[in-house]
Amino acid sequence: FAFADGLEHVTDIKLEKCMYIQDECLQRLSDTGTLQKSLQQLKIISCGNVTDRGILALHKLKNLEYLYLSDLPGIREKETTFRVLQQALPNLQLELDLE
Repeated sequence: FAFADGLEHVTDIKLEKCMYIQDECLQRLSDTGTLQKSLQQLKIISCGNVTDRGILALHKLKNLEYLYLSDLPGIREKETTFRVLQQALPNLQLELDLE
């Protein structure tokens, strides 16, 4: 996600069926200063290499208003992960389809 450094107006990102997306990618996304300011909605769907660690890394996206997570078998500690994320981002609307 090095290309994201210069993007200042990205408000929505949808990652679907991305087999190369893993925790380190989400960490890099969350560390990108411009996205910390602009990103409001994020959807992560059917990305099998994403784990709890990657979802927790999203806590730096302070303007994130909506997070949709679906079909992520790598997330094992659902309740703990989402509680920690909600505490870090109290205005976040979290929608889950992980069964």
